[in-house]
Amino acid sequence: MSHGRLNRRGEAKQPRFVIAVASLGDYRGNVVKALKRRLGDKLTIYAGGPAYSESIRLLDYEQAGVRRLRNYYLKGDVLLQQLPWSALLCAESLILDLNPRVPHVWLITGVRRLLGRRTMLWGHAWPHAGPGARSDRLRGLLRRLASGLVAYTETQAQALRDTLPGRPIQAAPNALYPAHDMRFELTQQRFRILYVGRIVAEKKADLLIEAFVRVADRMSGVVLTIVGDGPERAALMERAQASAVADRIEFPGYISEHERLRPIYAETIVSVSPGYVGLSVTQSLSFGVPMLISRDERHSPEIEAVRPDFNAEFFETNDADALGAGLLRFVEHAHVWRHRGPAIVEDCAARYSVERMAEGLALALTGEQ
Repeated sequence: MSHGRLNRRGEAKQPRFVIAVASLGDYRGNVVKALKRRLGDKLTIYAGGPAYSESIRLLDYEQAGVRRLRNYYLKGDVLLQQLPWSALLCAESLILDLNPRVPHVWLITGVRRLLGRRTMLWGHAWPHAGPGARSDRLRGLLRRLASGLVAYTETQAQALRDTLPGRPIQAAPNALYPAHDMRFELTQQRFRILYVGRIVAEKKADLLIEAFVRVADRMSGVVLTIVGDGPERAALMERAQASAVADRIEFPGYISEHERLRPIYAETIVSVSPGYVGLSVTQSLSFGVPMLISRDERHSPEIEAVRPDFNAEFFETNDADALGAGLLRFVEHAHVWRHRGPAIVEDCAARYSVERMAEGLALALTGEQ
């Protein structure tokens, strides 16, 4: 099977620009569309499956025009893929994952360096433990092997520019929606406290339920809505059902469609990240809904979107009483946050739109400034 277009002589023509990554979650759909609009048939995207975690829902690759690769995992986190070697080695410009646990990233990046071909690595600039971690030594070698890097935030990109002067470094801020889809709904009544995300232990949705149960009697008419799926969902539903406020805790399941999420966020006072922050923060801000966030977690780079007292507040980590007190503050001052909603959307659209993310990736491929 050929992975390239055909030239006039019927021979396989290698794509000019290639992105090949471990997997693409369904939340990447808008970015893929924006990239294809920008680069057209010059771009080919490959992505694998299954994802490293069963709780991650993959993009419909066929519908999105993404070519599927088969993933194999050794000991849970070392990735092997069936690869279109010719396309990856011959592309004018290539983006791969910035992940030292993927053997082919080292091999392909090294070979392309010898061939003088542009290879950009995209991902977390540093491991979760930070730039001083022992595990960053290996990642640092991989950073230096690449032609350049694509970071998830402008702050990370600038730090990389300082570390690797002269290398092309782009920021592609993690985004979910186009700017025109970000708007604040001027609904008359907001009555929800909201969690949206994977229901896994490290996200700590159980802490949110505990905190809500403790203060629910002081928040008349307010309901807790937990949107998502994962291995902890059944246990959390049982816990909620056994509580004194079971009729005020909802589990509508997994929802990713923007138009289905919009009316839920339109009724929301505050969204909550009881564990580490991920893409849910930019999602919430894109609807003009502030977020209450656990303070001392190994947050994903999206934490950079947070501006305390403007679009978010923090509570003491793993403290149900502190989380409950935070919920009460948001409910008490719901009118203040409601008036701030349009400004929160405007700030998010300027920094975390799909257009901005696609631009960073496209510039990484083309080499334009």
